[in-house]
Amino acid sequence: MTMKNSCDQGFTLLELLIVVLVITLVMALSYPSLSKGSAALHLRSAGRDALNIFRYAREKAVTEQTGMRVVVDAEKRQFLLTNELGDGDRTYSLPDGVRIERMTFSGKEVTDKHMALRFLPNGSAEKGEVLLISSNGGALRVITDPVTGGARIKLGTEEDGR
Repeated sequence: MTMKNSCDQGFTLLELLIVVLVITLVMALSYPSLSKGSAALHLRSAGRDALNIFRYAREKAVTEQTGMRVVVDAEKRQFLLTNELGDGDRTYSLPDGVRIERMTFSGKEVTDKHMALRFLPNGSAEKGEVLLISSNGGALRVITDPVTGGARIKLGTEEDGR
């Protein structure tokens, strides 16, 4: 019967420190790319949610045969769905890292911090555009079509040509 030496088992303190150092370096190098991905994810999610609010306003205006409004508040970073009387129905706040950069109404830039887009019972809507910007510089536009009342998303800013 042979005895095993207790020094032959386990890791040395130096080996553990090297492993911790390697893990720390890998995490430090990968963090910037992970944070850019989450900012882009927040922007796409906010764009889809804004698009859904516009679509819901159109659907509700048509089915209930009453005018609906979506009030865009750049200062509070919110979208508020109301009826013609101003009774609030739904509020959506943008996630952190996403802001409303610019709003246009009928092709003209809105300098006020609020814009209201009307959706009519016949399915049409007022022409509007909301430019959303993420903390990493990504941009997308949510645009309403005045004839069909529908809404769509376009990536980038108008100046980008995208």
